[in-house]
Amino acid sequence: MTGNLSLERGLAVLNVLKEADEAVGVRELARRLEQSAPAVQRILNTLAEQGYVEQSPDSRRYRLGHSVLALARKVLGRDRLVGLAEIELQALAAEGCFNAFLGIRRGNCGIYLLTVQSKSPVVIRSSPGETFPLHSTALGKALLMELSGEAVIGILGRGPLEQVAVRTVTDPHKLVAQIRASEPIGYTTSLDENFTGLIAVGAPLRDASGTIMAAISVAYPRSVGPHVEIAEVGESVMAAAARISAGLGFLEAKQARDSHHAA
Repeated sequence: MTGNLSLERGLAVLNVLKEADEAVGVRELARRLEQSAPAVQRILNTLAEQGYVEQSPDSRRYRLGHSVLALARKVLGRDRLVGLAEIELQALAAEGCFNAFLGIRRGNCGIYLLTVQSKSPVVIRSSPGETFPLHSTALGKALLMELSGEAVIGILGRGPLEQVAVRTVTDPHKLVAQIRASEPIGYTTSLDENFTGLIAVGAPLRDASGTIMAAISVAYPRSVGPHVEIAEVGESVMAAAARISAGLGFLEAKQARDSHHAA
């Protein structure tokens, strides 16, 4: 720890609670953080006073509090990207059995910014702020589009990559080839690569400079596959991505550049 020690310890507590599936006790938090129980209790008391953690009255264990949710809503509510994407993801989810996602890349993993549940029998178990693998998801592959092979391997490592599902590509070089092949088409796929029995299709989002800064994807069970063509889903996802990118200024910037070159 190189910054403010108390702040970093407080953030470490919040990170543990964020990853936990259920409330966590003081001793368990202390064990995970390699801190003393009294020190962790003092941190929890401070966080509880501000509403960032709350204690279950029955178990006396701790979970994230309402202030975290309020903070997240404030950030997401002001985020133009999320606002534009939510409209499109809701429309995609309404089309059929498509669970829809918005994500960005941070280092060697992706982070969900938005998830939209459809009427699909497959239930979304991911929430904004949670991470996802780049190599096994259509969303992650879309975020890696147009990067050089060296850059992709630099991000993911030389492998073998984690075998997430039955058809996960674990060889980074094969993954790079797969991403390269998707670029002329405009969308990426994940076929039994992140979850067995699940198909996903993703497309990148661009800012005004044309840089890929986020991606969207939809996922649906193979059971609806006979009635849904991947290419058709890809067209729908790319169209939604194009509208979001236009809202971020990409289309206007591109037209301005084209007009400048023409002159």
